[in-house]
Amino acid sequence: MSAIDELEEAREDLEALLIEVLGAVFGEEAMPVWDEQLAPGKVARAEVAIHDESDDSYTIVEVRVCAVMARVLAVRMMSESYPAPEDLLDAVGELGNIIGGNVKSLLLRSCRLSLPSAEIVAGATDPHPDAVVVRALVLGQVVELSVRAAGDHDGKFWPGAMTHIHAMESQP
Repeated sequence: MSAIDELEEAREDLEALLIEVLGAVFGEEAMPVWDEQLAPGKVARAEVAIHDESDDSYTIVEVRVCAVMARVLAVRMMSESYPAPEDLLDAVGELGNIIGGNVKSLLLRSCRLSLPSAEIVAGATDPHPDAVVVRALVLGQVVELSVRAAGDHDGKFWPGAMTHIHAMESQP
């Protein structure tokens, strides 16, 4: 069975995971949607990689929200009335980390999770063509989760990697 087939089989579980996490993070009910798209305009996205060392495979988990939802997320996570742009990235990165950790637990238990990367882009683009995509509606806005197999980790950073590098540099 191919990686995409395995992810397709997990679609309902991924959808349930997204709804559960959004409900917990936003403190609001979330519901699945199928034909809805992200709102037009700027999009905040976070990405984490999951590395399965047993077969050296990678899975990429991406979460995308419109800029308005990134702001709401930052307000709720950081208790800031007027979050700074870096707060938006931190909040979306943390949402990606939470969802990535849940995907890891669901699909790839004994693997390691990269640190999240987050960015705000000019507008919504189509998800990767090989990704399994699920969407949920919370607070009237769409949140999108895509999961795909990848050939490598696309330059992700891994917990402990920087500590290891600094320890090596400090040795005589």
